Amino acid sequence: MEHERFLNLQPELCALTGPLASDTIWLDQLLGELLTLKHKKHVIALARALYEEAPDADAKTLFERHPELRDPHTLVDVVRAITVLLQLINTVEQKEIVRINMQREVMGDSVPRPESLRDTIARLHAKGCSAEEVQSALMRIQICPTITAHPTEARRRSVLTKLIAVAEALTRASQAPETPHLDRPLSWRRLIEHELRHTLTALWDTSELRAAPYTAEDEVTNALYYFRHTILKVVPWVVNDLVLALHEFYPDHTFEIPPLFRFHSWVGGDRDGNPNVTPELTWRALLLYRETALSHYLDQVRSLQQVLTESVKATPPSEALAKSLDHDAAMVAIPEVQRARYAQEPYALKLEYIAARLRASLAHLTELQDFRAEGPRFLARPPAYASSAEFQTDLELIADSLRANQSEATARWSPLAALLTQVQVFGFHLASLDIREHSAEHESAVGEILAAGGVLQDARAYSQLAENDRIRLLTRELSMPRPLLPRETSLSPHTSRVLEVFHVMRHANRYLSPNASTAYVISMTHGLSDVLEVMLMAKEVGLIRGEPNGKGLQSDVDVVPLFETIHDLTVCDRLTHKLFRNPVYAAQLRARGGFQEIMLGYSDSSKDGGYLAANWALYDAQRRLARVCQRANVTLRLFHGRGGTVGRGGGRASLSILAQPPGSFSGRIRFTEQGEVVSFRYGLPPIAHRHLEQITGAVLTAVLRQPTGPRRLKQYYAAMERLAAASQKHYQHLVYGSPDFWHFYTQATPVAHIGRLSIASRPVMRPGKARAALQELRAIPWVFAWTQARFTVPGWFGVGTALETFCAKSPRQQALLREMYEKWTFFRMVVDNAELELARAHMPTAHHYCTRVQPKALGERFYREIESEFERSVRWVLAAAGHEELLERTRIVQRLVQMRNPIVLPLNKLQVALMAEWEKLSPDAPAEERTMIQNAILLTIAGIAAGMQSTG
Repeated sequence: MEHERFLNLQPELCALTGPLASDTIWLDQLLGELLTLKHKKHVIALARALYEEAPDADAKTLFERHPELRDPHTLVDVVRAITVLLQLINTVEQKEIVRINMQREVMGDSVPRPESLRDTIARLHAKGCSAEEVQSALMRIQICPTITAHPTEARRRSVLTKLIAVAEALTRASQAPETPHLDRPLSWRRLIEHELRHTLTALWDTSELRAAPYTAEDEVTNALYYFRHTILKVVPWVVNDLVLALHEFYPDHTFEIPPLFRFHSWVGGDRDGNPNVTPELTWRALLLYRETALSHYLDQVRSLQQVLTESVKATPPSEALAKSLDHDAAMVAIPEVQRARYAQEPYALKLEYIAARLRASLAHLTELQDFRAEGPRFLARPPAYASSAEFQTDLELIADSLRANQSEATARWSPLAALLTQVQVFGFHLASLDIREHSAEHESAVGEILAAGGVLQDARAYSQLAENDRIRLLTRELSMPRPLLPRETSLSPHTSRVLEVFHVMRHANRYLSPNASTAYVISMTHGLSDVLEVMLMAKEVGLIRGEPNGKGLQSDVDVVPLFETIHDLTVCDRLTHKLFRNPVYAAQLRARGGFQEIMLGYSDSSKDGGYLAANWALYDAQRRLARVCQRANVTLRLFHGRGGTVGRGGGRASLSILAQPPGSFSGRIRFTEQGEVVSFRYGLPPIAHRHLEQITGAVLTAVLRQPTGPRRLKQYYAAMERLAAASQKHYQHLVYGSPDFWHFYTQATPVAHIGRLSIASRPVMRPGKARAALQELRAIPWVFAWTQARFTVPGWFGVGTALETFCAKSPRQQALLREMYEKWTFFRMVVDNAELELARAHMPTAHHYCTRVQPKALGERFYREIESEFERSVRWVLAAAGHEELLERTRIVQRLVQMRNPIVLPLNKLQVALMAEWEKLSPDAPAEERTMIQNAILLTIAGIAAGMQSTG
């Protein structure tokens, strides 16, 4: 049978050369071969016709030009084939990132690989940092990646695993023929192409859309996949890199390496706007996190038994290890045959006892299924471990005994060291599960609690109080040690759900781990009462105990305000200052060791004020908050709520660390890892390694070389104030200045259909709100819809006007912008990220969407306004950066965008045509027809998301 390539891609025309181009051509060929074998040559022909037709061919008449698309099976096949090709191209890019970095590693004997930890330590050493300074910095570092469920991944887990298999096969195919593989057959090279064919066939035969809605339980399972598959494995790699680099450049110093990472998660605990995240779900998630950690450790211990087979004659156990074996024999029952088997192998015998204790710890989880049934069985009994510290002690006994027998290499470089690192970082809780809730949800619950406790006459009275009156009331009640609620109080379902989450946190910290759930994040924090309300409920269940006026207050929870609107970011330092002066909150701070975490929201601030204004508001808030905390002698950890796209704070995480305000960074940092960013950064272990090494290197550099900032920093700040104000004014004129904007936006983007795509358990609109107002639309679908229609407005709109207005009065202003770009990391990052989003935008494609808008004049008016600002922004971003064309400093990204655009365009046109077909349907149209069109639209959304590498 004659086979042909699918789209006949020619990546060399976009100047893509080498493995990236050859892999792209190969997969294009294999996909064409697969479709031919599946008797779908007509799909190839039709997709090719769409790919090659004029970009300005009217999308609304697509079905008239290509009537074959009216066949639903053909339509779906065309969309899926293009989507699969885009997914494969993404996979090729990831594999190329790994290849380039491994190539740099091989070539870097004399020059370290850029942004590796070896490179970081080499640079610090060259700048004169002493070993003592490096050690001090390491002790201050705390890196807290936080896995979130939103926006979640558009691709199904079954699709992702097959794409990972494609990457692995491509990697093997690129290796030299003589490369030995001890885990592969001798004929492995001849099998690779067949392996790829098999994987592509399975990928094609797997449905792109989920059959059932995505649930909160699915989100937990999805997050745990990345911990099992990648994160647990990669963290020891990063630590090993650091150890090797320190030994190379500071050979005469022995370093203590603390746990640099502390992983957190929102998956299963983020209740803000998600009614599916119930207290029961949160408790099940906590048990699953613990089960994942224990199961992983049990697997590793079993593997270690095959490694640590040293005999008692060659390496007699240390006295401490021998005593522990006697203690284990009295406490832990293991089969006699196992005791006899390992009688001459003390380390393997110790591991047998450890495995038995881990199994007992896993078995104990069955006693904890109902968090409301608290009782004696909730306490872990021997031989189960009472804590991860006991497990760590057992492993350290083995390591110390090995060192005492001159087996340092085994103690430091065997899997034992990796396991010890994992226990130090992940404990038995795996990741600390945050609880997040909207501030508005607390108000009615607190009102009901105060009424039930006899403080107020009725629950509604609290909501009628002014802010200062609320603060006085809450402060007074928090000062009293007695609980408010009498026993057996009957509360409304809403208040019960809000309060039960605090019970879940208390149970988790008491029975699972002190680190299981320690942070309560308050979305939309507007005032002090929002924080004190959470303290009141935490006190009611015993998370906060004692008298604030004395020294005996104890607290098991960090109360984390989240500032996310432009206004709240502007006043957050004043609010924080007042909070620190409140007597009960001052006691809370003392109880938490003088530590305060504050979260900054990148999504809603951008939706509120536009890209440039939001970035400046966030930067300025960081330096003002740092100043408040320094004056109050409070240790601050900023929690950056960054999304995947530039419009939601996305971009290179390491660069954002180095771009923080001078004096604002202490070494502690937390940031969200969201949706498709999680799958990109943690889908393949080498890419996760690269991501974490870049972050660690940036944090270490920022701590040791705190930037004082450019000499004219005050002048730069003044310039940014003007730029942000002009940008915000122009952005808000577009988005909020016309009553017709919502009408335009809902027609010119697929926002109405995004909520039907099963990629998250959380609604796109806030619960109880109709899809009728911009204010109620969440920031994620807001960005997602703009990206689908190729406007990418949230990542650049207003930048051009701001820069042009700033430079209008004097040519010196443009010179100042160029100076700011060259000398100020923050400004360079903002401009470069806007440049990337301008390159990802495609106005001709966006115009297809605008032609859908009725009346027609409305669509054209808004399109002209957006297009004019786009052209202005391109012109001025290039001027500020001193570039001739977009992305000229990152040619590979530029060329990939050029190759992707014509592949994505057919999906955009199909989406526009399908949305028109959907709107033509009469209310009594057959359900089958409605489902077919709806599913086809959802497939185009998934396909464009693959092409844009973004769901929002």
